[in-house]
Amino acid sequence: MTLPRIAALTVLVASLPAGRAAAETLGDAIAMAYQTNPLLLADRADLRALDERYVQARAAFGPQASVNFQENYNNSTLTTPKTAATSTTPAAPMHTTHYGWIDGNGFRVTIAQPLYDGGQLETALSTALAEVLAGRESLREQEANVLNEVIGAYADVLLYRALLLIANQDVDILRAQMTEIEAKFAVKEVTITDRAQTQARLIASRIGVERARSSLRGAEARYVAAVGQAPGALAPLPDLPGVPVTIDAALNAADAFNPALLAARYTEVVTRSRIAEARASDGFQVSLSASYGREPYTNYLKDQRLDAYEASVTVNKPLFTSGSHASRVRQAVENDNRDALKAVDARRQAIRTVSRAWNDLVARRQLLVDQRAQLKEEEKAFKGYKIEDKLGLRSTIDVLNAEQEYQSTKVSLFQGYHDEYLTRSALLSATTLGEPNRARAKAILCVWPADRPRPPQFSTVS
Repeated sequence: MTLPRIAALTVLVASLPAGRAAAETLGDAIAMAYQTNPLLLADRADLRALDERYVQARAAFGPQASVNFQENYNNSTLTTPKTAATSTTPAAPMHTTHYGWIDGNGFRVTIAQPLYDGGQLETALSTALAEVLAGRESLREQEANVLNEVIGAYADVLLYRALLLIANQDVDILRAQMTEIEAKFAVKEVTITDRAQTQARLIASRIGVERARSSLRGAEARYVAAVGQAPGALAPLPDLPGVPVTIDAALNAADAFNPALLAARYTEVVTRSRIAEARASDGFQVSLSASYGREPYTNYLKDQRLDAYEASVTVNKPLFTSGSHASRVRQAVENDNRDALKAVDARRQAIRTVSRAWNDLVARRQLLVDQRAQLKEEEKAFKGYKIEDKLGLRSTIDVLNAEQEYQSTKVSLFQGYHDEYLTRSALLSATTLGEPNRARAKAILCVWPADRPRPPQFSTVS
């Protein structure tokens, strides 16, 4: 990544721990995706092409020079009678005069410099700059989407590998349980019902293994699509630095740095600049031009040359356009009204996204606390049930239910860790991920129209 606006992402990737030497880290996966993702590479090419619009708009302020060169060839033949016909004398035979090849060549060099155009060049330059800034924010949004996809795929692979391991452990536990039941059934200590219940749970656990394996294959396919290569040994998920610590900080960061919101604001700046551009098209336009040319005096006198020097000042002012100019201004105004409303909607969506992510994060963290406590108690209960079953105080179905509850809570806990991590990732991408230069972000408010109320700002949180 060469753009400065994603420096924070570079810090994020660099801060991710390397894990074991043989294990692929999340930082490795992110780097691979950022180097090979085709949509991201296409968007970067679009941005480079968009950058050239600013160069072209700036070049319009300078002089323009051109040269024209021409080479002419003429082969002329004139046919006339030797004597003219009269009433008594017929015309004499025709006489042909051949002039041969006559050539004439010349060139002209022209230099033109705009002097004044009513502000059209300035507004075109402002428009191009705003388009570039909007394109950068759109690219930053796409980069955040790629990052979220990589993190989600990486976390999914780790989750379903863990769930497959738990499912296999469940099969091992039930196989051991089935061995005990068979031994007890042989000596008539349990009934055929106990045996059937245990066998049914064992079959269900095997089905669970196949489902977990299928889910893992789907997660690995998602990983290949996101990263560009199959997952190998993956290191554990690292911490995500830069996540806001309060809801106010998250909302402030989203209001200042959310890429979709900034892209919408820059787009509104583009259409606002086009209002001024449309109005300026009805003003005076002044340009200066000078040229020098050299060409034959006539095609038949190629040794005689004509040197011409010209200089001119051109003033142009539209007088009447049958209402087309006023129509273009009204159209530009309505386009700006549309984009201003879209910017307001983008801000609402950013607030909605951050609020939802924050509320989900708070809920998931509390859920993890409860699930860890639940798993600890269910582990105690499962071990106690097995001891009491040997003493004849518990039935087979009691032990099977305790084991199932223990394994289900273990699965829920792993799923909870996975969901909490992805929620943090979503909150990070909607707020501070790859935040742009603060001075450039403040420029957004500087160009906000004076006659339009500014969006309400959240309280500043240090």
